[in-house]
Amino acid sequence: MSSPISKSRSLAAFLQQLRSLGQPPRPVTSTACSPRRPREVPLCPVMEPGEAQDAATLPGPTKWPLLGSLLEILWKGGLKKQHDTLVEYHKKYGKIFRMKLGSFDSVHLGSPCLLEALYRTESAHPQRLEIKPWKAYRDYREEGYGLLILEGEDWQRVRSAFQKKLMKPVEIMKLDDKINEVLADFMGRIDELCDERGRIEDLYTELNKWSFESICLVLYEKRFGLLQKNAGEEALNFIMAVKTMMSMFGKMMVTPVELHRSLNTRVWQAHTQAWDTIFRSVKSCVDNRLEKYSEQPSMDFLCDIYHHNQLSKKELYAAVTELQLAAVETTANSLMWILYNLSRNPHVQQKLFKEIQSVLPENQLPRAEDLRNMPYLKACLKESMRLNPTVPFTTRTLDKAMVLGEYALPKGTVLVLNTHVLGSSEENFEESSQFRPERWLQDKKKISPFAHLPFGVGKRMCVGRRLAELQLHLALCWVRPWRRFRGCALGFPRGRSRGANSTFLCSCVSDCPQIRRRGHRPRACGDAAFGQLGPRPAAARRLLPAMRSLGGQQGRRVARW
Repeated sequence: MSSPISKSRSLAAFLQQLRSLGQPPRPVTSTACSPRRPREVPLCPVMEPGEAQDAATLPGPTKWPLLGSLLEILWKGGLKKQHDTLVEYHKKYGKIFRMKLGSFDSVHLGSPCLLEALYRTESAHPQRLEIKPWKAYRDYREEGYGLLILEGEDWQRVRSAFQKKLMKPVEIMKLDDKINEVLADFMGRIDELCDERGRIEDLYTELNKWSFESICLVLYEKRFGLLQKNAGEEALNFIMAVKTMMSMFGKMMVTPVELHRSLNTRVWQAHTQAWDTIFRSVKSCVDNRLEKYSEQPSMDFLCDIYHHNQLSKKELYAAVTELQLAAVETTANSLMWILYNLSRNPHVQQKLFKEIQSVLPENQLPRAEDLRNMPYLKACLKESMRLNPTVPFTTRTLDKAMVLGEYALPKGTVLVLNTHVLGSSEENFEESSQFRPERWLQDKKKISPFAHLPFGVGKRMCVGRRLAELQLHLALCWVRPWRRFRGCALGFPRGRSRGANSTFLCSCVSDCPQIRRRGHRPRACGDAAFGQLGPRPAAARRLLPAMRSLGGQQGRRVARW
């Protein structure tokens, strides 16, 4: 814990720190640790626990009996627009407020200094929000817990086992061949799906298939054939089960899980059947891989984890299942958004293209070591994740009482760390609505490290972060084989064209459900506007640009211009 604010600090600096909290000036403010080195980002002043207000006095939207603020959230667009509503609430109620949705009560944080204060004081085994629907199923079927559910020393033990393999750059770099293999097939798949005008009906679905194939090849050394014309039944059943499980999971997070289970509701039945399908598929894949490397477990990272880190079979099944579930849609969503942002900013696209050209010779596949010489590529991904984080918030559950802001929060309080709010704030990022990767190269010292947390913060940070970044960085390196299109590929109105000399990154985002649910109305490069997005994927028939490539053999398709 940091020492109290120095009396020598000027009154102007103190008031500026108060303003950064988003609260009216008051005698006391939030807590944070003193920095170990000077920096330009503001810090929260320190206060003593005895001076803090009770958590019951936290501001926030109206809480109705039983429903809490659920009606207001639904009126503002529902859970699909919750991230925008949270931005509005933080502007209205300050950097810390309380909200209740049905039975789910939480305190929301939207300031880097508050997140830093939390990070500096968290315990050795920080807790996340309890995922009750998942735990209920595991207990019902007597399955193990994975990293998203485990707490305490058990979590630390399983986390350490996977962290040794997934968080070490030298280990992750070995996977670039597998990732490139799937990327090559993906580019060939896109080329097959494009029509004569370079349009494709649903790129987002194809990105999910690419992400699914990539993570399965890494975890199981198995291809499911989703990028082929006729996908296997096993893979399709798995994907359908994941969609069903996530849909039912959302419903059970705002209503008591015990009620669903005791009444055996349709939601509980669908949730259980979906998990049965998921675990059946994962168990088969893991068992096959363990058997394959049983005589030489050190040759395979999954077998090595199982044989040398004292994980039970059930724990291994559960951990791998949760890794796969966490990886598929998040990685696909991140790639969709960066393609969208690049398509709207052709000058950034050209600069990225030149950097890739300068590092990679023509007809050479990107390698993990090549990424060390591509700072602009990494900045592009970072900027896209700032503007459009895959997960708009992460959670913590306090395992001890602590003071945040002006309030004393009791043990067991659920904290929601609003990453989308942080990234869209002008206080944290100048011209926050602009896609400007240069900020991460030129103004990096001015940006608080707690203002950009796409993978979470602290010891609970996403264990698959380095793998996800490698997948996305290598995918962007495949910008080179994406072919040049005339303006008609972007659907310019009335035949208007930007000309054959313009290079466009085409990203079929107008049909992306994530973009529709966030209320965005994407615009094409230049002055040509996409049509207004309708409630159904009608835009796919109008304005659907795409990526294209020509390929060779599987796993080694080398692009030609």
